Formats: sequence, structure tokens, C-alpha cells
Amino acid sequence: MARAAGIAMADAATTTKRPWFDPRLSMGNVITILMVAGAVMGGWFKFDNRLALLEREVATNKYQREAEDARLASRLAVIESERGDLSSRVIRIEERLVSQGEKLDRVLESVERGSWRTK
Repeated sequence: MARAAGIAMADAATTTKRPWFDPRLSMGNVITILMVAGAVMGGWFKFDNRLALLEREVATNKYQREAEDARLASRLAVIESERGDLSSRVIRIEERLVSQGEKLDRVLESVERGSWRTK
């Protein structure tokens, strides 16, 4: 019988489980909760600062890009206005080359008809 009582007590000890959640707070639990809350807050503020920095950088890049676009548009307008002048210059140069080519042909004909071969 004593043996049966010992077995019953062993069964009772194995059937009683430790509860999953212990509602008592210890100093370690409080410190852990405070550390987790501090880490969450620190992460949030770091994320917020990085986001603000990126937003400022995007705004700065947008301003610089708009300024560069305006500068390039003004240069393009100047180049396009000079293009018309350039095409007229090229036409005048072509006319001069044709005129000089005709003069050179006349000089060549007169030299060929002239005395340079007779000597």
C-alpha cells in the first residue's frame, strides 16, 4: 500500500504542470519590458530621421534637376537660333568654293594654253 501511495504521489507530481504564463512580475521582466520599449522607440526615431533626410535629398535633387533643365533649355534655344545662321554660313561657304573652283579651272586652262609647256 505504501508503494501504491508512492506511485500515486509520483503521478500527481508529473500531472501538475507549470503554468505557461506567470502573472507575477519580477525585476528582470520589468527591465526586459523597458529595454524592448526603448529599442522600439530608438528604432522609430532613427527611421524617422532617415526618412526626413531622404525627403530633403529628393527635394534638393528635384530643385537641381529643374535648374539644370532650365539651363539646358536656354542653351538649346541659343543653339537652335544659331543653327539657322550656321546653315546660311555653310551655303555661303559652298558658293565661295564653287566660285574658287571655277576660277581655278580658268587659271588651269590659261596655263595649259600658255607657254609653260613650250619651254
